[in-house]
Amino acid sequence: MPLIFLALVEDENDKEYITNLYLKYYPLMKKRAYSITGDFGIVDDLIQDAFLKLIPKIPLLRSLDCYKRTSYIVYTLKHICLDYIRKKARRSQRSFSGLTDDIADHIPDLQAATEENFLHEEEMKTLEQTLFQLSEKDRNLLYFKYIMELSDQEISEIMDIPAQHVRMYIARARQRAFRKLSQGAEKRA
Repeated sequence: MPLIFLALVEDENDKEYITNLYLKYYPLMKKRAYSITGDFGIVDDLIQDAFLKLIPKIPLLRSLDCYKRTSYIVYTLKHICLDYIRKKARRSQRSFSGLTDDIADHIPDLQAATEENFLHEEEMKTLEQTLFQLSEKDRNLLYFKYIMELSDQEISEIMDIPAQHVRMYIARARQRAFRKLSQGAEKRA
């Protein structure tokens, strides 16, 4: 796909930089855009739009470390995708406005489902990040109990801890996880 947005970049160093960003982040952006929109036909256009928004931010992008730059690029794309979904929903609402017995009422709201899926994915990522902040012992306890659905006795044998203490260890691990989640929510608010 031709990189149309490169025509807007005057400086050769900036062209090279933005081209490298495009090549590096294109697979991630394509996957992310599809997960939000569910439409492969529009994904490349949305990525182009995101890079059009990023061109004026080249100095900022150069100053960010790798992780922050990745987050910045993905969040820019996310907002472009959500704007696209909103505009698409507004257009579809206008196209059915003249009917008295509107068939649009019988069509499921895919936008709401897409946004719900996106919010669910964001919550799962937050939970995953929180779990990785816990100690390995806490992670294992929660994993064995809630994902693997092992009994306290089985957890006791795997982790080599007394069976009568397993429930207390799990309760404390849950409390620590909840505290981490609460602290993360306060930071985002």
